[in-house]
Amino acid sequence: MTPAEARARLAAYARDRDNWLAQTVPTLRAESSWLVGSLATGSGDEWSDLDLIVVGGRPALDGSVLTIEIPANGPADGGYLGAMYEVAGLPLWVDWYLWPLGAAVPREARLLSGTGAPGPHDLNGTLNHLGRGQSTTAPDPDDFALAMLPLAAKHLARGNLDTADAIAGMLGGTGTTLSAVLDGVAGDHPAAELVRRHLELVSALRQPR
Repeated sequence: MTPAEARARLAAYARDRDNWLAQTVPTLRAESSWLVGSLATGSGDEWSDLDLIVVGGRPALDGSVLTIEIPANGPADGGYLGAMYEVAGLPLWVDWYLWPLGAAVPREARLLSGTGAPGPHDLNGTLNHLGRGQSTTAPDPDDFALAMLPLAAKHLARGNLDTADAIAGMLGGTGTTLSAVLDGVAGDHPAAELVRRHLELVSALRQPR
């Protein structure tokens, strides 16, 4: 893949990510839904994942190829699920925050459906104020690696080398050997090929122009 082909593929991915969001929001059975994270604040880019708050409802998991439940990432009376979907042949990661009815949402949240107004704290502050859930078991190691590898690669593509290395190191590699980490994951996992394509895309974009 040439750098030009990689840039075109990344642009297609970002368009399809936005289309996925527009098509998914109307299917949510919730009192309201909100976008948080970099795309909500206007600081996102073509690599950005989706961070969604669903108030009084459930996430849309149909079509996901990987899910991870980590209650401590979400509010105590709600929950958190991370899910990977295939978008434009690449992995789209969605952080689903399951929010209790009547609880304030973060101040940076952007309303997608329903009604409501943001509260006074950012996401982290709001979760600390509400209280976080209890995580009693660790995610499956292969699932966790497949979830984190695209995140490390995304930081690598952005030039955030220290962050990429920190994430990769947690998985037993470095920012320049992410493919080696992937090789250690169960090869028949449905998400593995999507992650491999993501790593190849990042590698192509880091080639000299």
